[in-house]
Amino acid sequence: MITVLTPSYNRGNLLENLYQSLRDQIFDDFEWIVVDDGSTDSTSEIIAHFKEDKKIVIKYIKQSNGGKHTAINAGVKISTGEVIIIVDSDDTLPKDSLLIINNQYLKIREDATLRQMYYVNSRFLRYIMRSFARKI
Repeated sequence: MITVLTPSYNRGNLLENLYQSLRDQIFDDFEWIVVDDGSTDSTSEIIAHFKEDKKIVIKYIKQSNGGKHTAINAGVKISTGEVIIIVDSDDTLPKDSLLIINNQYLKIREDATLRQMYYVNSRFLRYIMRSFARKI
């Protein structure tokens, strides 16, 4: 499964095009997570309307404004995809995008070299985060 993660702040009017491009995907094993970072526009109503369609799996989080980085972190926490792609509210995807991403991912996911690289990078990231947390 792929997670498409969209952080958004007062950009409800732009979400329709992205939603349509996700509905048109030929690959359908994905979820769309929209994290509303404290919008004061009609983002929540627009997402509710999309969810009523039941054409794609949509998860919606409304949080206090904390910046794009906190919205991304919140979305990652609830994601269920093996692959997470961040797609901004003013973007659209060609209809074969998720299929191409999935096919490429399947080619490399069992590559031991890449697993080792992920392990090293994730260890380094944990080290950085622990170091940063100590300074706060």
